[in-house]
Amino acid sequence: MTRAFTEILILVLNIASADTLAFIAGSLQRVMNTMDEAVFQSFVKQLHTSLQRSPYQLVTSTLQIIALIPYFIIFGFSNWWFTAGALVSVAASMFVSKLLILPTYKKIYNVLESSDTTGLRKWRRKLQTRNRFRAVIQFVSVALMVIGLFRTS
Repeated sequence: MTRAFTEILILVLNIASADTLAFIAGSLQRVMNTMDEAVFQSFVKQLHTSLQRSPYQLVTSTLQIIALIPYFIIFGFSNWWFTAGALVSVAASMFVSKLLILPTYKKIYNVLESSDTTGLRKWRRKLQTRNRFRAVIQFVSVALMVIGLFRTS
C-alpha cells in the first residue's frame, strides 16, 4: 500500500465519523429540541445505547485509531498536516467525547429525574453545545488531513 492510499483510507474513516457527528449535532439535535423533557430523556438513553452497539459507529471510530498505529510505524510523522489532523481526531475522541459528551448522556438518563424539566432543559442545551463542539473539531481534523494529502513535497 502506498502512503497516499493509506492516508485516503484513514481520511475516509475520519470523514464518516465527522458526518455522523454532524448528523447528531445538527438534524438529530433539532428533533431532540422539539421533544418534551421525559421523551427527550428516554430518547437519549435509546440513542446512546444504539450508538454504542452500532457496527458502523464501532468501525468508523475504532478502525481509524487502529489504522493510525501501522501508518505511523511505516510512514512516520513527516506529513505534518496529516499528523496534525490525526492527532486532533484522536484527541477529540479521547478528551471531548469521553470526558464531556459521554458523561452528559449518562447524566441525562441516569441522574436526572424525568420530572426535572429545568434540569433536563439545561442538560439538553449542554449536550447540544458539546455535540456541536465535537463535530467542529472532527471537521477541523478532516481539513488538516486533506491539506496533508495535497501538501507540496
